Amino acid sequence: MAGPNGQMLVHAERAVELFEVYQLFAEDENQLLPQESTMDALRTTGVNPTENDLDNEILDLEKRFPGYIEFDNFVKLCVTEWGELSSEDLLKEAFRVFDISNCGRLPREHVKRILVGSGLERLTEDEAEYVLKQLNVDEDGSVCYKDLIDLINSI
Repeated sequence: MAGPNGQMLVHAERAVELFEVYQLFAEDENQLLPQESTMDALRTTGVNPTENDLDNEILDLEKRFPGYIEFDNFVKLCVTEWGELSSEDLLKEAFRVFDISNCGRLPREHVKRILVGSGLERLTEDEAEYVLKQLNVDEDGSVCYKDLIDLINSI
């Protein structure tokens, strides 16, 4: 959505989410997002451009720090025509970032770290344990993140 002067407007809740994702992928020493991490950061927010589309958008950005994406430009990339996903799709995409083997499962301890250390509503260790006890853990100690998403959506 555009404001009266053509600037992009983002709901406060979405802005906080985008800032958290930006910080997750930003380099600690300069708090800037390395350009090579931009696709992963975008996918974590539920935005899924093609490599070609992203490269074209990055070329159009005003950059003060070559090789890096500043937060305001990251927000611009997140509100392009690539569109928004439903909350369930957004959760799937967020977990898919951590699913390196693309099998739909994540190690139980990894899910616990995500629940305790990420997101707008971080859980305590006890709350995370309670959530994980509600899920089926396979013999390898992995959790199906579809089950986790279903559980989150039922709360």
